[in-house]
Amino acid sequence: MKIAIIGGAGFIGSHLARTYLNAGHDVFIIDSLINASLKSVDGRARFYQLDIRDNKLQTILQRERPDVVSHHAVQREQQSLPLNEVSLFDADMHIRGLINVLDGCVGASVGKMIFASGGDSLYGHLAHAHAGQIVANEQTPLCPQKPSDISKVAGEWYVRYYTRYFGLVHTILRYANVYGEINSSQMQHPLSYFVHTLLEKRRPIIRGAAEEVHDHIFIDDVVAANLKVLTCGHNQTMHISSGQGYTLHQLYQAVRSLLRTDIEPVYISNTLVEVSSCILDNTLARHELKWQPEIDFTLGMQLAVKRLKEYVEATTHVETVKDVPVRQPNLISVR
Repeated sequence: MKIAIIGGAGFIGSHLARTYLNAGHDVFIIDSLINASLKSVDGRARFYQLDIRDNKLQTILQRERPDVVSHHAVQREQQSLPLNEVSLFDADMHIRGLINVLDGCVGASVGKMIFASGGDSLYGHLAHAHAGQIVANEQTPLCPQKPSDISKVAGEWYVRYYTRYFGLVHTILRYANVYGEINSSQMQHPLSYFVHTLLEKRRPIIRGAAEEVHDHIFIDDVVAANLKVLTCGHNQTMHISSGQGYTLHQLYQAVRSLLRTDIEPVYISNTLVEVSSCILDNTLARHELKWQPEIDFTLGMQLAVKRLKEYVEATTHVETVKDVPVRQPNLISVR
């Protein structure tokens, strides 16, 4: 199967590329590298450095004719932008860019589109508004609070629109908080921040409600679900989650125990922020994909901390190691 991964140099995308290649699939990657590094691109994949808003993307898809397009492009929040420009910037990337990808899929007769949507933040405060309920399923009303979440919800509806009017088969995945990253340039999950800070013998800062409950899932389980999605879950929207909830305090205590440190974090509360806990019910994914998360919280913490620690130690001492040949990605010029 030929698979295009939009955002294939990012955290999740790079793991997907490696797994698809190991499974014998033909993979090519499209990424702007604005939020990623060329080092994250698997050398066995063809690589196009391109912004998803560029019309050349449609030319690439028509030339390559992939069976599946996995859309995992994400634009990180731009803290440096004025507040009145954040929404426009986000919509330009996540909506205009997505439409460009969808048009390219239709033009290249792509068989299926996998769209990585948002996660528990899509549900706002509605997921626990009734009788203390914090578990959301795919039918729970959405209430996105941030521009990035609003654009993800809009993106879902554009994907469904292209299925209805152009016959483009899709699967929409809403992820829990994915952890297991090692590259410091891709750090998004608080666990990564805790490990890096503690290894530097500094006190991490935990802002807001440390007792908020959220769903966390290990990257290997996310990749396993995406392998299933290649042939299952057609025209479905589903949660890829652990179905379990943990607080920031619990995450920190697990990391501190694994690193064997007595360093305490600095807690900074914000009484203006409403507590927003949410766990994502993964029943639909279990049924439709015949998938279930295999790595529980304890094992996931152990694997994530071990990988992060090894990566930090390796990069810290990299200047003492002689240069060795590294297989570079197959860079393809875009014309």
